[in-house]
Amino acid sequence: MALTPLEIRKKTFNIALRGYAQKEVRAFLTVVANEFEELRKERAALAEKVDELSAKVAAYEKTEHLLKETLLTAQQVADELKSSAERERAIIIEQVKNEAEQLRRDLEELRSRRSLLLDEIRGIASTYLAVVERFEKESHGRIETEDSGKRSGDKK
Repeated sequence: MALTPLEIRKKTFNIALRGYAQKEVRAFLTVVANEFEELRKERAALAEKVDELSAKVAAYEKTEHLLKETLLTAQQVADELKSSAERERAIIIEQVKNEAEQLRRDLEELRSRRSLLLDEIRGIASTYLAVVERFEKESHGRIETEDSGKRSGDKK
């Protein structure tokens, strides 16, 4: 039988010759004591459960805090990596542009050298050709003179 505080306050006892009926009072007090003991146990169990749940909540809050910090740190690292990669990319692009420009200058210089070298070779070839042509004319003239001299000598 579950008692309420109101029932306890309004409980009346029959009066016997010497006052209240002792057995009835004792029985009621036993019920009240049992209910009170049950409530104390229930209250203790609930307090223990509250402590347990509070500890779990605290652990979850700590985990949540750690996760938030980890996420924030990961985001900062990702941002720094991205920023670093962008800086490195810009440096590499600048280096490649500089190397490409240097290669263009080197190529232009090589073309210029080639042109000068070809002009020089043409000049040398032209000089040798002139020497060969002159030699050819001179040697052709000597051969004809020698041939004429032989022919005249043959006639004599």
